[in-house]
Amino acid sequence: MNRGLLLGAGFSYDLGMPLSVEFTEVFLGIFNKENVKLLAAALSQNDPYSSGRPINKEAVFNGFDLLLEYKKNKGNNYEEFLRIIQDKQNELGLSQSDKDSYNYLFSVFYEIVHTILSAYQKLSYETIYKKNIRWFSGLDNLLSDKETWVFTLNHDLYMECLALDYGIPITYGDDESISFPLSNIEMDKKVNLTCSKRSRLASSDAGFFRGERGINLVKLHGGLSELQYQDNEILCNLPLNCKSSNELITNFKQLENMAYYHQGQKVPSGKDRCITGSDGELDIISKSMLTGGRKYSKTSKIKKGEEKLKIFDEQLMKLDELTIIGYGFGDKHVNFRLSNAMLLNENLTIRIVDPVNCKPPEILEQFDFDSRIRGASCGAAHWMDYCVSEKWGSEQINTLKENIKYRDIIKSKVEAAIMAGVFN
Repeated sequence: MNRGLLLGAGFSYDLGMPLSVEFTEVFLGIFNKENVKLLAAALSQNDPYSSGRPINKEAVFNGFDLLLEYKKNKGNNYEEFLRIIQDKQNELGLSQSDKDSYNYLFSVFYEIVHTILSAYQKLSYETIYKKNIRWFSGLDNLLSDKETWVFTLNHDLYMECLALDYGIPITYGDDESISFPLSNIEMDKKVNLTCSKRSRLASSDAGFFRGERGINLVKLHGGLSELQYQDNEILCNLPLNCKSSNELITNFKQLENMAYYHQGQKVPSGKDRCITGSDGELDIISKSMLTGGRKYSKTSKIKKGEEKLKIFDEQLMKLDELTIIGYGFGDKHVNFRLSNAMLLNENLTIRIVDPVNCKPPEILEQFDFDSRIRGASCGAAHWMDYCVSEKWGSEQINTLKENIKYRDIIKSKVEAAIMAGVFN
């Protein structure tokens, strides 16, 4: 049987990563009426584009008013708020200065979101991962005998960590490599990455497994450790030839320390990161994380930059079974592709694994016949065991319930780290 996986935030829940609602609490919790005024005033003094394109103080303050209003109305999806800021950029009648201001604000919020996720990645690994990894030992039960395509909407590194620790071959499909100095004051320290040219990214690439056991991992929304180089033409990733997850996370921390220094001071970065090129000069590499309301275009026609979606489309046509874990069906570009695949691939069945809602969304209801869509009211780790044994493990269930106290610890540490970073 040809199996595939589609992973949402719920897959990484028992490894310490936040669900969307939890993440939004942390993100919105950073801001209040007092500190927003200070932050808005400080940002208004910046000149992010050029001396000839000043940003608008009024627009910056209005953007933060929108944030406080969203918080007051108990908004629970940070991506919905980011979409509001993105939509402001396209309002009719706005001056270029206003558009620049909202674009700048989005970049500020983007950086905060990325920083929160990065903090969660490191703190959850230190706090929960080693306690719970044994409950994910059944990952192999979800895979095909040959290659398995895994499509993830998450930005974290936990599929990679699990594969490394359980000896499952895994690849991003990269078939080239590149390296950078850690910084221009530590030229002897190198950061090694694998890479692929975006224009050639395809399921037929030599870097992907074909006819042999292994995970072909495609991060549809980018990732914390995925970077874009040379005007986004080259996708760079951390090498996956590590001995263990510990080595991968160590390399991830080093990746985040890449920098360029001017007169002894680290040059600040945002979505576009200032790093050091092989010649010791300033270079730029970009974060790949997709968030907000413009992850992909609204049509089914594949455009430049949507190569990963093309791979997703192609593989859905070949699968017999797709297991969807922890996905809330909130992304239209994913949903209509699932619906199209169910219509065109009569052999495709879907298993929805979610402890809260495993019922098919409206877009898939028409295919809910002859067991083409089935549900499982449980988490990722529980399903890995149950799908083979058809028995629930009481020890596993009770142990994973204890995660709540550890998740609270992680959340508190993340909040403290972010507040210190944003306002100090």
